[in-house]
Amino acid sequence: MVAGLDSTFTIMIKISLISSFLALQLCAGLSIYDGFSGDASREGWSSSWHRLQGTVGVHSGSVAFPGLPEKPGALLLEKKGEAIAQLGVGVKGDYYGGFRFRAAELKNDSLLALVIGSLPPEELTPKNAKLSFVAKGWRRDHGLLLLDGKDTKIENGIPIEANVPYQVLFQVEENRVQMWILNAPQVVQYAQKGFNAETLNAAPLGKSAGSVLQRIASTPKPGARLDLTREDFVACMAKYNPRTAFDEIRISTQT
Repeated sequence: MVAGLDSTFTIMIKISLISSFLALQLCAGLSIYDGFSGDASREGWSSSWHRLQGTVGVHSGSVAFPGLPEKPGALLLEKKGEAIAQLGVGVKGDYYGGFRFRAAELKNDSLLALVIGSLPPEELTPKNAKLSFVAKGWRRDHGLLLLDGKDTKIENGIPIEANVPYQVLFQVEENRVQMWILNAPQVVQYAQKGFNAETLNAAPLGKSAGSVLQRIASTPKPGARLDLTREDFVACMAKYNPRTAFDEIRISTQT
């Protein structure tokens, strides 16, 4: 009985430490954040989310990982949904960020992405945006990264699955942009170690807690637009997918 109590107490302590670590990450150097838990939880935006296509709403649940802090609410996109919100702050130099998502169904034509850029005369797309973090590409099993129109495709790793929560992380530097896709065990594992590029790049590709599902790095073309301004928008896209939730969108100048 004592051994069982000790084991339970140890697990509770680990979860508490992880929660504290993630809370510090959210507060340190935070520029832009939306956990879809109400206006009080939003920071760095000048507008609410607006529907561009499909059906857009706020889901009462969240995209959560077992044992980690959970806030109610997530952006829900249905019927080829696409939603957009304008930034309220600019971000220059190096910055870091991520988002969570869960898709109800995945097809060959499905596209899941978070896109950042100014509004062109025509529709904002991954190809004409400043940055496009694509978790699943159109007619592709893997994701890809687009920097001011230049695309780099992920060719290796584990494809995402339907009805499973995922975390996308990205790091934007002047000469290098990186992206990683993690599943729930991996998020919990790296939350204890710190979500840093060196650790994520040293991990093997795979499903286990000590691995990463997918990763990619790309060198921007000369003159690529990577700085963010108050005129830029963030778009969440779920094409050819009946129901996708986006959550915990953040961009920060600190890791």
